[in-house]
Amino acid sequence: MLHVGDFGIWPDPSRIDKATRKHDGDGDFGKWFAERRVAPRETIFIKGNHEDFDWLDEQRSAEILPGLHYLRNGRTIDLGEGRDIVRVGGLGGCYSPSDYLRKSKKLLGSEKAHYTHDEIDALGKRGGIDILLLHDAPAGVRFAAGHTSDAAGLRELVERVRPMACFFGHHHERIDVKIPGVVCIGLNLIGHAGNLFAFDVARRRQFEGLGDR
Repeated sequence: MLHVGDFGIWPDPSRIDKATRKHDGDGDFGKWFAERRVAPRETIFIKGNHEDFDWLDEQRSAEILPGLHYLRNGRTIDLGEGRDIVRVGGLGGCYSPSDYLRKSKKLLGSEKAHYTHDEIDALGKRGGIDILLLHDAPAGVRFAAGHTSDAAGLRELVERVRPMACFFGHHHERIDVKIPGVVCIGLNLIGHAGNLFAFDVARRRQFEGLGDR
């Protein structure tokens, strides 16, 4: 299972941000973490713009619960074995013009909800990425609600990495777009139509015909 951010990582309910408290509440992660529960399916997630970023940065292991892996910005993780390995790259957080050109290590507190240019550059230098996970949508993606993403750097990242497919969230709309040669799939909120996309990595033809907009 691959997740595109806003997973709900709040081990301490008192640290929940205002938006999460208003819309979704603290969720189940705090209880799961306290009980050291095992994820029902191997899961990899990137950060959204509503998580406990300081807590995530403090974790020494990417596996924060058995079977639940946090993919940090600019990093990759290999799934499978031998010839069946699938490489997943991640860039979580949303775009902020005030933080984009800063160094990621300089961001503090809620600023960590944003990705930075150096993180994009780090991921762009990694080869062989099959699946690219983003939280925000690449710049130029138009949504039915009438707005267009202005998230700098993401379109260039997709073009540079050229994965088999790219997935993103953040805008709460199921949408298929194509950035020259790469199908990009936007996912909806959990509990809403279009929040899941099932695919077989070995059958790449399934992406043909998607992304005509």
